[in-house]
Amino acid sequence: MLNKSVNFGILGLLAALSLTNSAIAQPHQHSPSTPAGETNTMPHTMPQQQEDQRFLIMMNHHFQKTVKIADLAIQKAKNPQIIALATEIKTEQTQEIEQLQALYKQLYGAELPAGAMNCMDMGGMGGMGRGNGMGGMMSLEALENAPNFDQEFLRKMIHHQQMSVKMAKTTAENANEPQIRNLAQAIIKTQTAQLEKLQQLEKVTGDR
Repeated sequence: MLNKSVNFGILGLLAALSLTNSAIAQPHQHSPSTPAGETNTMPHTMPQQQEDQRFLIMMNHHFQKTVKIADLAIQKAKNPQIIALATEIKTEQTQEIEQLQALYKQLYGAELPAGAMNCMDMGGMGGMGRGNGMGGMMSLEALENAPNFDQEFLRKMIHHQQMSVKMAKTTAENANEPQIRNLAQAIIKTQTAQLEKLQQLEKVTGDR
C-alpha cells in the first residue's frame, strides 16, 4: 500500500514538472505570425522572439535619443544645411518611433516599454554590446558644450547612425517576424540615406 502511494506520488510530481516545463517553453499558445489554434513548435521561436522584442525596444530608445540630438542641432548649429538635415532626421525618426510602437503593440499586445534597455545586455545584436552600446556613446551635455558644435554633431551622429544600421542589418537577417524584418530593412534604407548626407556635410565642412 505504501509502495503504491509512493508510486502515485512520483507520477504526480513528474506530471506537474512536465506541465511546468511546457509552460516555460511555450508561454504563448500561438505566436503573432501563427494562426489561432495552431502552435508554433519551431525550437528557435522563443529565443528569436525575445531578440525581436529587444530590437524594437532598443531601436525605440535609439530613435528617441536621435530626436533629442536633432533638436539640439536645430537650436545650436550655425550651418543652415546642418539645421535642415537635423530637421529632416527628426521628422523621419519620429515617424519610425510611431511605427515601432504600433508594431510592438500589434505583435506583443502591450505598449512599447519607454525605459531604455541596458546596452551592456545587447552584445548579440550587431555589436551593440560591451564597448559599443548606443546608450553611452553620445552625451548630450558633452555635445552641447563642444567647442565646435557643428563638427561634433556630424561626427557623433554619423557614428550613432552607423550603429543603428549595423543593428538593423543583423535583425533583417535573423528576425522571426516578417514585419520586423521589413521594418529593419526600411530603417537600413532611411538611415543609410541620412548617413550619406551627414558624411557629405562633414566632408564639405572640412572635418576630414
